[in-house]
Amino acid sequence: MRHRISAFMISALLFLALWGIAQPARADEWHKKYTVAGKPEVRVETNDGEVRVDAWDRNEIEAHVETVGWRIADNAVRVAEKQTGDRVELDVRIPRHWGWSIGGSRSLKIGLKIPREATLAVRTADGHITLTGVKGEMHLSTGDGHIDAAGLDGRFVASTGDGHIRIEGRFDLLDLRTGDGNVEARALPGSKMAGGWTVRTGDGNVALRLPEGFQADLDAHTSDGRISLEFPVVLSGSISQSNLRGKINGGGAMLTVRTGDGSIRLEQL
Repeated sequence: MRHRISAFMISALLFLALWGIAQPARADEWHKKYTVAGKPEVRVETNDGEVRVDAWDRNEIEAHVETVGWRIADNAVRVAEKQTGDRVELDVRIPRHWGWSIGGSRSLKIGLKIPREATLAVRTADGHITLTGVKGEMHLSTGDGHIDAAGLDGRFVASTGDGHIRIEGRFDLLDLRTGDGNVEARALPGSKMAGGWTVRTGDGNVALRLPEGFQADLDAHTSDGRISLEFPVVLSGSISQSNLRGKINGGGAMLTVRTGDGSIRLEQL
């Protein structure tokens, strides 16, 4: 009897596997628009998903959620949204116990289009974040994923537990941190330090490109790597291939650059 049951179970599992491979993964979508005035405040949070935010020239926010392998429903992927004046909040959650799937893939993607001038906060526990064209104060955070951003203007804070950070824009404030990954930052002309800037990676290289005339007090250190400079710095204190302090164009606020294992390269645009 045990042998017959085991054979039946194996056959059933094989059938489910073949059926799962043959069947396309189920997809679902959710979509909503919000009318805003002035400079909106936008907050997006998910426990597991990729987020993309693009700016456009409309007084409107467009939100789109797309899933593969999940339904969007109260007992599946939950979408909670709220608008209070010019503040829009979007919270998307996959089920904690989502069951067992054979031969199928699961994914969650969140896309937003927002006015160019905005205050933005994006947080995902696991997934990449992409951002383009926003002007204002921006905070991005992912527990595991890359962060790519371009065409920015303003104050930018980004962190990832594991992944690279690549950004480009005109900045007043910059705070970039990754536990494991390279950091590439390009600060365009007009960038200036409204306060201290920080660039840190636990394991990876740092490439920082600064505009001509940029002023800062530089404090750069790598535990295992080299520091290379491609613009004039008036050095001070003890100097080595892995530790460097000095003033850029007469000095200014503190620019702190750190890597636990990797090289640091500072270039002039």
